[in-house]
Amino acid sequence: MEAGGEVTVITIKQASEILNVSEATVRNWVKNGYLHPIKNTKSNFIENEIFSLQQRIESGEIDRLRKRANKIKSAHSFIPDEYINDHVLVEEIENIRDIFLSHSIDLETTLLVLAIKQLVILDEVSRSDELPPAEQSSGKQSLCKDENLFDLERYSNWKRNSVKQEIYDWTRENRLEIDKHGKNPAYIKIYNALTDISHDDTIGIIYQSLLQEGSKSKQGSYYTPKDIVDSIFREYGTQGGDFLDPCCGTGQFLLGAARSAFFTPDKIHGYDIDGIAVRIARINLLLAFPDQEFTPKIFRSNFLTEVANGARFCKTNNLRNSFKLIATNPPWGSSTPKNDEDKYHQLFPHITSGESFSWFLSKSIDLIEEGGHISFILPESILNVKIHSDIRGHILNHTAIDAIYDLGRRFKGVFTPVIRIDIFKAKIPDNWKITISPPQKPTYTISQSRFWENSNFVFDVSMSEQDFEILKTVFNKPHITLKGQAEWALGIVTGDNKKFVCGTRDNGMEPIYKGSDVQKYRLKQPSSYIKFIPDHFQQVAPEKKYRAKEKLIYKFISNKLVFAYDTNQSLTLNSANILIPKLENLPAKIVLAFLNSSFFQFIFSKKFNTHKVLRGDLEKLPFPLLTKEESSQFLSMVDRALKGEDMQKCLDKEVMKIFNLSSKQIEIINQIQYITSAGSSSNSS
Repeated sequence: MEAGGEVTVITIKQASEILNVSEATVRNWVKNGYLHPIKNTKSNFIENEIFSLQQRIESGEIDRLRKRANKIKSAHSFIPDEYINDHVLVEEIENIRDIFLSHSIDLETTLLVLAIKQLVILDEVSRSDELPPAEQSSGKQSLCKDENLFDLERYSNWKRNSVKQEIYDWTRENRLEIDKHGKNPAYIKIYNALTDISHDDTIGIIYQSLLQEGSKSKQGSYYTPKDIVDSIFREYGTQGGDFLDPCCGTGQFLLGAARSAFFTPDKIHGYDIDGIAVRIARINLLLAFPDQEFTPKIFRSNFLTEVANGARFCKTNNLRNSFKLIATNPPWGSSTPKNDEDKYHQLFPHITSGESFSWFLSKSIDLIEEGGHISFILPESILNVKIHSDIRGHILNHTAIDAIYDLGRRFKGVFTPVIRIDIFKAKIPDNWKITISPPQKPTYTISQSRFWENSNFVFDVSMSEQDFEILKTVFNKPHITLKGQAEWALGIVTGDNKKFVCGTRDNGMEPIYKGSDVQKYRLKQPSSYIKFIPDHFQQVAPEKKYRAKEKLIYKFISNKLVFAYDTNQSLTLNSANILIPKLENLPAKIVLAFLNSSFFQFIFSKKFNTHKVLRGDLEKLPFPLLTKEESSQFLSMVDRALKGEDMQKCLDKEVMKIFNLSSKQIEIINQIQYITSAGSSSNSS
């Protein structure tokens, strides 16, 4: 809800969703001083503060919290509708989930029952005590007369010995649970509930639907939509050779390899630490090749520490440099047992972040053959967040980047945008180009070599080669920045705007400006008023910064630079921050003109690509060295803008002239400015 028409107040549940942690973790962070609820409440927060903490965590500034920022204790389960669109199967899964939850039966035994039922429906095996079709009730395809589902002697006519062996091995492995609870009638209900096996990973979908969401997050496992998987095999599957999914889950990528028709069963390899998922994946792959007898090369193992680890007696050391294609959606941020930390540091000394997907990617680079391709589904943060500079540097040192695809938000319950990065092991020429594929926009190419020049090896993929050359030219010219040459202040956080902020001015009150009151050059007429009593507010900057004789006020939550000039010692709320520039020979009014220019908007959108105007980003913007004549001309135009004249085009033209931009460069900048301004009038002066 909007408090006082300005600050968004959110609940602890909403905060936990934004931060991707449990509510218990949020409470713990409050206890330890990382978060502060609104005064007189225990579970309400200012939304902007939550976003600010999220950014500090993602940037690695608070590394301790970053390691905790995953949903560990949530007990919620859901059907992955990004993975299935068959309404009949969805209804059956909901029924199965209801039976499972209401009877509190064993998860693995439930999935074994469903796997057997799937094989019966597919005629891979027959069951002697099935009722004939005329006696089946409610349209069910199968119904058991007795309760002994796990007596494998009652199953006959096995189509393939390899399938039979999988079920016998799984039953033997789960014997203890079966002997104790196998006659629970709930398993009969589960068996009868499944009739729709139209999906090639039906049991895997059910497994994901029954898992607690917290368990999935702890494992880092969110399963991958079919269209994403198949796009990888269309691109690289035709090369043949051996394929590996190092964290295969129930086998989405293994099935993609089978669908591509370029991989025989003996060329498809998978590993996973989840024994249930491995059992399902093995059966899935057998069913993907219905006319072949084979033993799937899918194993329960810790790929990172047990596979090709270099130890003297490791039987899989031969897998190094042996795969033509490796593709997966690896765990993100999954937790590592404390007793294994030294082992991971020893095996991956170059990965300092402790991020699981970085370990998987590094290990895959070791196993891929020269010229072979690796395709990973990863969070967008790998491109630019400081903590992931380790794996970015490793990628640049050992591989060529073929393409980067922006996939958007594709996983239910996961707010992080997703990318697909394709790399291959090869020495590349200096002019190697990467294909960048943004959503619903034309693809373009950029040079991989430029990533070396970026701070922390940032992959600045939102910047085309033309954009990059413009910025390179500008930043190579003599300039100054606001770093160490400005004062900054956040707007007031009252803690309760309804209590402190009014729409009418009473005695003792003064205007206070919010983000929506800020427009280019001038503030709007005030619509909010407050009695300034700092001790009553949750957070307030030193008063002298609000009372500065000359300052700039800017929108904080925005993807556009919008700065107003203030000489009235005005107060601001927390969506309107304060900048007091101290640049030598550059008065505040000239700083204002550059910050509001279309060229600085171009720099901001291309270099930082964010929806928040952050101090750290503003401190990197390049202000040119002006002559007295140039300064005088700028001041004259800004004074006219402050009086209400529309001087934006004239000021934009003058800024680009100062930077000696070509007509072609100006055309590119103006096009970007048109796109970013489309549909918005908030920047008009």
